[in-house]
Amino acid sequence: MLYKFDPIYFNGTIFLLGSWEMGMGFSEYERNNLPIPESFFPKSLTFDDASAPLPDMFHASRGLIVLSERARLVIEHWAPGQVEFIPVALQAPPAVAQRLNFDSAYYFINVLGRAQRFQWRETPTHKSSYPKGGTELFFPLPGISKWKLRGRSPEEPMIWHDTPWIDGNKRYSGQGNIFVEGVLWDALEAEFPDQLNVLRVGE
Repeated sequence: MLYKFDPIYFNGTIFLLGSWEMGMGFSEYERNNLPIPESFFPKSLTFDDASAPLPDMFHASRGLIVLSERARLVIEHWAPGQVEFIPVALQAPPAVAQRLNFDSAYYFINVLGRAQRFQWRETPTHKSSYPKGGTELFFPLPGISKWKLRGRSPEEPMIWHDTPWIDGNKRYSGQGNIFVEGVLWDALEAEFPDQLNVLRVGE
């Protein structure tokens, strides 16, 4: 079973972050499905408010995910070397920090795993209105239950971004998503219940 990796909580839900930003130009690495250099990530995040303890997995902003030390240990056990963990210092006023109940360390994650597992001929797609240099761009339609991905080969990662598929002048890309094998998703859900959206691929 496959899942999209998507923590439930994000800035503006049970916590509120102060202003912060990634280094200029990081989106070019995302578009080209390349690891983002560590220098682009902020060194610290400040919490202005919170209504509950901080989850072990959350979005600082959509697509930029932070994990606790506890969550790092689970991923490293099941998927060693497939994720880069970039330390980030979390801080808050004393009363807010008490509600957040920080773990010992936190990290932005930079998923290094890559695999081409989308079955594009079986996955509903839409064509971009903005071709790039004569290349037609295709992306999966919303509706993750209709996406088709092949099974994992033994040498492939447990957590990954999908590698674009090139067919002549057509480029099919779904690399904006992070996918995880069911065994890893189950391990995270067992350790940190109700912190991940249940997004099964192809169900």
